[in-house]
Amino acid sequence: MSAPIEIDEDLCIGCGRCAADCVGDNLRVEEGLARVRGRCILCGHCVAVCPTSAVSIPGYDMADVEDAVPASETLDAAALLRAVKSRRSVRSFRAEPVSCAELEFVLQAGRYTATAKNAQGCRFIVVQDGLAELKRLVWDGIEELLALPADEKPRWAKLYKPFLRDARAGKRDFLFRDAPAVVYVAAERADDAGLAAQNMELMAATLGLGVLFNGYLCRASEELPAVRTFLETGEKPLQMCLLLGRPAVTYACTAPRLPGDFVVK
Repeated sequence: MSAPIEIDEDLCIGCGRCAADCVGDNLRVEEGLARVRGRCILCGHCVAVCPTSAVSIPGYDMADVEDAVPASETLDAAALLRAVKSRRSVRSFRAEPVSCAELEFVLQAGRYTATAKNAQGCRFIVVQDGLAELKRLVWDGIEELLALPADEKPRWAKLYKPFLRDARAGKRDFLFRDAPAVVYVAAERADDAGLAAQNMELMAATLGLGVLFNGYLCRASEELPAVRTFLETGEKPLQMCLLLGRPAVTYACTAPRLPGDFVVK
């Protein structure tokens, strides 16, 4: 990312907050105005810290910038922890589509997640209307691989034989589980995709939706060229796959966990 930020000299008051908070030390206050010295990672700290909205980033959606949540209005810590403890991996979904408004909230939560070096390199792929086609491509692709001679079958595909058998017999669909939507995160870095997926799950929970992180479906989708083409993944590998929908099961309490393995010094 080499495109510079822009400083509106009519709005800049030379307070120096942007320079003091610049991650790359690329801003200076000279002659009472903020000046850009060179390359930056376009993290947006200067935009967020400026009290007069004098900073902008060409090519970014500046209309999407809004007032930050004040420190006095932070989320209640106990309520947030309770929400985290209450999340469950959902494996049974109601036959209700996820609305466009709900998908927008979930996707924006992923989009605004931090990424290494501010790469913002995640691609979010939602399949809902095209879910029948996705299922066909996945199951047909697995079936073709399992039909290969034993020495040509990929090792991963062999694990899917019972899944294919049950799906073809109209029994439990181990990969899709009747979820109304599937969301993939494609990215060069697995940690970027994982962080985004976690924020997306938390957002989904606020909407009464549930998520299952499905590594089996993610692996099959990544390995099958026809599926990658359908998903328009580009050059980025699929790192995360979320089954998304309204849970068909209601949980009355949180689940226990082992004692925490904490080191505090």
